[in-house]
Amino acid sequence: MRALVLFALAAAASAAEYPPGRSVQQIEGVETALLVPDLPDGKQASLVILLHGAGDNGPNLVNALAPWEKEGYLVCAPSASGGTWDTTDLAAAKRIALHLLKTLPIDPKRVHGVGFSNGGWNLAPIAFDDDLKPCSATWIAAGYNGGAVGKWAKKGLGALALAGAQDPNADAARKTVPLLRDKVRCVEVRLQQGLDHKWPSEHDEYLLWWMGVMEGRFEPGKDLNFAWGDDLDVALEGLKPKKKGGVIVYVWSPEDAAKPEAKELQNEILMDPLVRHYGNQLAAVRLEVIDPVATKLGATASPAIVVLDKDGVVKKLLAGKVTAKALAGALRSVAPDGKPPKD
Repeated sequence: MRALVLFALAAAASAAEYPPGRSVQQIEGVETALLVPDLPDGKQASLVILLHGAGDNGPNLVNALAPWEKEGYLVCAPSASGGTWDTTDLAAAKRIALHLLKTLPIDPKRVHGVGFSNGGWNLAPIAFDDDLKPCSATWIAAGYNGGAVGKWAKKGLGALALAGAQDPNADAARKTVPLLRDKVRCVEVRLQQGLDHKWPSEHDEYLLWWMGVMEGRFEPGKDLNFAWGDDLDVALEGLKPKKKGGVIVYVWSPEDAAKPEAKELQNEILMDPLVRHYGNQLAAVRLEVIDPVATKLGATASPAIVVLDKDGVVKKLLAGKVTAKALAGALRSVAPDGKPPKD
């Protein structure tokens, strides 16, 4: 009984010190902006460690991730003492993260590192820290530029680089992929066209979804691997002027939430580099399994992927447990460019 009382008192003290919402605190002697989600009892938050750019500070940059709070993410944005990050500041950021992990109801398996510009150039010590072991790391307007990568990252960490296509750091963002390939669970780069050295807000929705995938979140049908439409006739009509092409149809159901093979398909198979390479050359349509169009295609159960040629002829129906190799092969059969990616 005494232990329960002490736990309740500690929880109450933590809630008072770090209340839900936005606040600016002195933690470990460092000005730190927090976005704390208001979670039901017994629920744990995810933790995002956010490193700002040169001349900026945590309280300012934390506003970029304001929507994350409603999704159960606790965003922690410390300020570098001299306006740019050095080893002392990074050590303090790590201590702050460890303090929050001990103090608040945060799942230690759902830690993320995000760095913008100078914060991105200095993200590696946080991203690959052997104590924090983040499940994702995102370089924004920057790129991975070296640093030890722990063996645990091979299966435990996803990497993402985001930048404006006109950002001088865009090449560094691109190079993040070959530098981290085979060292992390997955790695990709996305560029926002027409943007220079600024936060690529066009990719905010993708970033939020991707971070959720990296920590194991899964909502059937909510997939951003492709630009899904919902009308097969419209997709086929758009293919008529083309010499070659096809459609990838993703058939899903709310009941897929209880199916491991559905989570694997959406969170891993559709994210496979070859699947994306060939799939992005095709029109993409997402249908619920109860849709008569799905039934007409032969997809009477979910999850399923149907691959059609440009004339609407079904070339392949993959249902249940789908492998990346099988799906990539089916997509390649109708893709305009059947060559594998150069890099």
